[in-house]
Amino acid sequence: METIQQVADPAVFLHRNAIISVNFMFKPSTIVNVALFAYFPIFLVLLKHRSFKLAKTWFVPLFALYFGVLSATLFAIFLNGNDSTFSSQDTFLSVVLDLINPKNRRGKVLFGGYFGAIFGIGVANLLSRQKSLPAFLDISAISISFLFFVWRIGCFSGGCCYGEPNDTFGISFSRKTTAFAHLKNTALVVNKATVPLLPTQLFSAAGDFVIFLFLLILFCTKKTKYPYFYFFAHAFLYGAGRFTIEFFRIDPREFWGPLSMSQWISLVLIAASLVFFIKNRKEIAESFKNKASHIR
Repeated sequence: METIQQVADPAVFLHRNAIISVNFMFKPSTIVNVALFAYFPIFLVLLKHRSFKLAKTWFVPLFALYFGVLSATLFAIFLNGNDSTFSSQDTFLSVVLDLINPKNRRGKVLFGGYFGAIFGIGVANLLSRQKSLPAFLDISAISISFLFFVWRIGCFSGGCCYGEPNDTFGISFSRKTTAFAHLKNTALVVNKATVPLLPTQLFSAAGDFVIFLFLLILFCTKKTKYPYFYFFAHAFLYGAGRFTIEFFRIDPREFWGPLSMSQWISLVLIAASLVFFIKNRKEIAESFKNKASHIR
């Protein structure tokens, strides 16, 4: 499962029968909002660093955010397996109204937001007449890696996207979390809390933060300005990490055959990135050597 649920309850850390309650100051939805709002200023700062005029490009990250939220909601409704947010009470009008409203309280699927943001940037690029799609996508890749980092902390605070049982590194979630709601009628709930589950949300968050720092350092030191380099570097690194972490998750989500939907998408991202890097390996290597400024 990939959705952020609108609940808040302290997670309960359990290690060798010692339970330590951790009270979160903010609801999961609040943390997700922080992630979304953080994307905007990071994007603007990187635009400025790349010498764009903010007066002509400030709306690009707004388009990315709006279409990202819209697409994330669509994925949660129609492509989230047993945890779909679509109900028998939904009508065509209610779904459309929720899609129009970025503050809708439905769950959100992260990959849906990723593709929606790319679409939004494409639309903004056309409207701005900047012909700067490669630079916009490169900047978005760095910004969205930080968004993913904070988002996963929201997942952790709500107890969604949880991992398999593990007594050594596991964390037990209490009654109002998504993990408890999913597992309450199973043997994985004991004494009003889940058994220790791998905090795959935190593993993902750590990976996303490392990707963010890596890409940011390369970008700010101007190691290369080769078009689409940061976009495909993020796609490869995130895809590889996401493909791996999915094997350790047990929350309900969309499966296509032996792999989850997210793993199939990750494989596509990895393959596309490898094609890009192999095809352009000489030019990319040269750009690192010369720190050449390529056309935006």
